[in-house]
Amino acid sequence: MAELDALTHPWRLPLAGVHGAERRDINGKTYIVSLPTALRDEIAAELTSALEALPGCELESKEMAFALHYRQAPQQQSAVLELAQRIVQRYPLLALQLGKCVVEIKPRGVNKGEAITAFMQEAPFAGREPVFVGDDLTDEAGFSVVNQLQGMSVKVGAGETQAHWRLADAAAVRTWLQHLAYDAQTERRDDHESFSRSL
Repeated sequence: MAELDALTHPWRLPLAGVHGAERRDINGKTYIVSLPTALRDEIAAELTSALEALPGCELESKEMAFALHYRQAPQQQSAVLELAQRIVQRYPLLALQLGKCVVEIKPRGVNKGEAITAFMQEAPFAGREPVFVGDDLTDEAGFSVVNQLQGMSVKVGAGETQAHWRLADAAAVRTWLQHLAYDAQTERRDDHESFSRSL
């Protein structure tokens, strides 16, 4: 969430990070699903040692998850996946999450769909239409939940998806958001003008 806070500063918004393993509500209350320290350290040591034999791969260790990146060494995909599967098979409280050139090991039951579900039960989101935009395999759980809630799910880029809508790339997303902001601003101005005239 620290990275998201840096992007949205000075506002302190409700948000979720690490696929929903960390989440903050509108009141600033934080919810974190973390791994026991001893287990996290043990897995980190094992992954660090194993990745030394896989040149070009990188371990990103978080408080509640591990990301095994192979973007610089796509030929290592199978080896990275096998390594992650071995870890998860030994620890039932963990699960795999596949992404673009990354395999993540995270607490079981944690995903973006669960985070959206939690937000949609709280103010100011309850009773509203969710909009979720994503470009990765990790976003599919979010698309599924948003679809169930009759919201707007938007896939960015190519590939199979559960999303109901698609935008070509990040530039298309920015353009779309600019249009939404303009439309909302125009609507607010029109509402204000109507209100003023009715007095």
